[in-house]
Amino acid sequence: MRILLVGASGFIGKHLLIALLRAGHTIRCCTRQSNQFTTRLPNVTWIYGDLVHDHRAEDWFPRLQNMEAVINVAGIIRETSSVRFDAVHRAGPCALFTACVQAGVQRVIQISALGADTQATTPFHRSKKSADDFLAQLPLEWFIVYPSLVYGRGGHSFALFLALAALPLVPLPGKGNQQFQPIAVDDLTNSMVSLLTTSIVQQRLAAVGPTPISLKDFLAQLRSWLGKPPLRSWLIPLPFMLKIARLGSWLHHPFLNLDTLSMLLRGNIADPQPLARITGIQPKSLERALAEIPVTIAEHWQTKLYFLKPLLRLSIALVWLLTGIVSAFVYPIEHSYQLLATLGISGWSASVALFGAASLDFGLGLATLLNYRLKQVGSLQLFLILLYTLLISWYLPEFWWHPYGPVSKNLPLVVATLIMISLADENSL
Repeated sequence: MRILLVGASGFIGKHLLIALLRAGHTIRCCTRQSNQFTTRLPNVTWIYGDLVHDHRAEDWFPRLQNMEAVINVAGIIRETSSVRFDAVHRAGPCALFTACVQAGVQRVIQISALGADTQATTPFHRSKKSADDFLAQLPLEWFIVYPSLVYGRGGHSFALFLALAALPLVPLPGKGNQQFQPIAVDDLTNSMVSLLTTSIVQQRLAAVGPTPISLKDFLAQLRSWLGKPPLRSWLIPLPFMLKIARLGSWLHHPFLNLDTLSMLLRGNIADPQPLARITGIQPKSLERALAEIPVTIAEHWQTKLYFLKPLLRLSIALVWLLTGIVSAFVYPIEHSYQLLATLGISGWSASVALFGAASLDFGLGLATLLNYRLKQVGSLQLFLILLYTLLISWYLPEFWWHPYGPVSKNLPLVVATLIMISLADENSL
């Protein structure tokens, strides 16, 4: 079957692509991430498409040519100034579904989210529900699939839960008894492949694990999988957890915010059997699914670095912020002018150099703190560190032998900045 896969570069999309290829399908992958176009796989073509902007049916006609089915797995977990829930979850998909009707593409599978129902309270769920309801009234062979938490290698939420489970003292909201039914990504993707050929259509189906599990037990099993000692928990009262989530919302954290806390407290359970009856695929238990993917060194590295990554960025940001503030307002200006005179800079140019450099340092620190264009900002930081080091080494070599090591400390700062750049991506925390 010839299939248009929208959101092919995401966590579920990548796993689904492999499952579709194994089943012998030909895939046209639609993504707005240009780096995916270099991925060469048999029976796969990559095309550009952006649900953020493609809100007219005619935007999708060229992509639907010769297609027999469409699977939409695109989604975001948080909004940015340029990427909104309504655009990605409602406007773009509704245009796609309308184009399917007009182009004669009959079968459409929409991946929604468990909780996108009449009780939905978060913008994430409400935007998903709008597209689901729109699709359900169209004359198509549609399926709307509602996954609970989907876990597996490559998932951002799975990485977070692994990092939490690996902590010496695991924080839990309330008593950690919130219920949900995580489903292995392979069970979800194999079910999607089966839905492409089933004769039972126009169904809303929950995609969940076999039985509910509490957050505490979920993390305990992950911790056991990592080979850690039994879980020791730190119970965080819900009123305090609410304050933390409110702070996370203000900081635009992708997982720790009011919406995700609301979804967790609401619960996330459903009956797995309707989907299992149609597809013939019984979801695996968490214990069995984890046993099928033995833990690797990569998981151990990831759990150790997960919370250190934002701390590294914060510490580098503070270095630059403090340097700018101290240079401009704290360190005696006459001493700064004396150092600049050693470099041959005096008079009005010394003031420009001093306050210009201080402003630049502060700006780089602020950009790092806000996680703005981190790779470019980090590269400029490296250039300045090396420039400052070379100038000081040539004109003020005695600073290399200073007991506080004002120059030699640049060496670990260079390495730390390189690590920050290497770990930086658009989903940085």
